[in-house]
Amino acid sequence: MNWNEAKEIVKENIIEGTDLNTKKSLDRQVIRTNHRCKRYDYNGEEGFLVRISNSDGDNLDIPWSMLEKCFYSLKEIEGYNGKVFRLYYPQQAKNKSCHVHVVGMIFKKAGIATSDSKGRNYYLTKRQLR
Repeated sequence: MNWNEAKEIVKENIIEGTDLNTKKSLDRQVIRTNHRCKRYDYNGEEGFLVRISNSDGDNLDIPWSMLEKCFYSLKEIEGYNGKVFRLYYPQQAKNKSCHVHVVGMIFKKAGIATSDSKGRNYYLTKRQLR
């Protein structure tokens, strides 16, 4: 699977209202698709707005470029995890560490990734490996 295929699957499956909670989280939900991300110098890039708490100030901007960078690690032995996210997005991880699992859960809820038993690492599903 390449990024363009993955992006189309995410677009089809991640809609407003999609629940992105892990076993340890509450209130993570996509509240806007086609969102213009403006934080962290995203410069209005299109992506998702994700609620992570009852406060609108905590909402996360998840631009497509972030998903693309993180997508490639799904194919690696260690998969996508906090270490990968912090490598690319140290400031975002420092401010809101839940970025890590929001990105992972977008891939998982879209049906292109799975997670390990502890929910720390995300991997491309076997049917998507080719």
